[in-house]
Amino acid sequence: MATSRRQFETRRVSPDITPLLAKWVARAPRIRRERVLAVAKSAIKDVVACMIAGAQDEATLRVARAARQWGRGSCSVVGQAATLSAPAAALVNGTAAHALDYDDNFHPMAGHATAVLAPAIFAAAEAQGASGHAVLDAYVVGLEVQARIGEGVNLVHYERGWHSTSTIGTFGAAAACARLLGLDAQGVCAALSLAFSMAGGSKLQFGTMAKPMHAGLAAQHGVMAADLAAAGVKGIAEPLEGAWGFRELFAGASSPGFGARPVRSPLAIERYGLKLKIHPCCASAHCAIDALLALRTEHGFSAAEVERVEVLVNRMSYDNLMYPAPRTELEARFSMHWCIAVALLQGRLGLADFSAEALGRKEIRAWLPRITMRHTAPGREHPLMDNGREPASVSALLKHGRRLERYAQHAKGTLQAPATAAELEAKFADCAGNRPALSAMLERFEKLPDLRGFMRALSRGAPPQRRPGVDPMLSGVK
Repeated sequence: MATSRRQFETRRVSPDITPLLAKWVARAPRIRRERVLAVAKSAIKDVVACMIAGAQDEATLRVARAARQWGRGSCSVVGQAATLSAPAAALVNGTAAHALDYDDNFHPMAGHATAVLAPAIFAAAEAQGASGHAVLDAYVVGLEVQARIGEGVNLVHYERGWHSTSTIGTFGAAAACARLLGLDAQGVCAALSLAFSMAGGSKLQFGTMAKPMHAGLAAQHGVMAADLAAAGVKGIAEPLEGAWGFRELFAGASSPGFGARPVRSPLAIERYGLKLKIHPCCASAHCAIDALLALRTEHGFSAAEVERVEVLVNRMSYDNLMYPAPRTELEARFSMHWCIAVALLQGRLGLADFSAEALGRKEIRAWLPRITMRHTAPGREHPLMDNGREPASVSALLKHGRRLERYAQHAKGTLQAPATAAELEAKFADCAGNRPALSAMLERFEKLPDLRGFMRALSRGAPPQRRPGVDPMLSGVK
């Protein structure tokens, strides 16, 4: 027993990664670079659209019903008149942001960054009466923490089955809220330590209501960790490294580790940017969708001319897309077969194509058996790159025998393959409809003196009504 105890004490000695990270969060100068703020503002606008669209999703409404039982507060809930406490509002708004899987991805985190950060910061900022610029500053700082922790544990962490949105997201939200509250280095360190005690969530929940709730839980826990730290609650000073720390428990020795410099230049928002989705489904399907749409545009074929479609992805993407014949809207968002069928038939994917009404469309279901998805063999995987972690190869086999192939490394919406302004505006309209007053506030977000008016605007109004798209090229499909 004594030997075991000495071994544990030896293993506890590790670099002070968390205190160094906390010191940077507390002391870094206010973020003012125009390019950085522009990227952050774009991410905020994107997630606001996702929150509006997801506000009336069944998962969001059920989470909100539960949250209302815990008492009222002063913080706004998107699309609802009731106000809640900051943690409860962050939970509901985070669930809304992620409900339709239309929110952005962040490469080093291997998860959804803004759906966690924005609802947490919005709640804390509304409670504090903070400015739009303070929100953007906290967002960039929280994103940096998500990146550095993600770089230390991924992809081992993600491939073990952890949902990084919920695990790593909690740390980022805690750091962002601590920054907004103006905590000193010790306070930020305490917030990160308490976030460690709240991090959790398995990818086994993909395709269920719990999956979007993971973003809400991470946002809620980030608010709580910062508030608890501000009240003087403390935890262990080094929760990330060492025996029983986050890296050992959630990733293990084969993970990359944090190194001696937890923060470095350029900032993660500059190096990686955010992947702003233009398809409302799991990111693991996006490269394959993009490749098929590029083939369709280049060669001008219709669905009636195609015999079958074959998709080759890495094992990680294959495992995420676990529903070849989806029965619910949630399952459809995690179905390569459904996404490819819709893309082939319509040339685009919209929110209405993942509705209960759309699931009954016989012309889409007729295509599901004609789509195959395989994963690469060990040692022959598609390469992994920054913002290109889920590449795909797609083959369209035409009825007259011709085989068309295309490979996509980076999904549309990344720094390497940016979405156009028109595509992003079309997404905003699909999610939020025509909201000129809200759009105007988002355009001057960094100049808002107090976030409370903005949050009140978000609480008003429901998302637009949608119907599944009508396919102009259905001939030949029975």
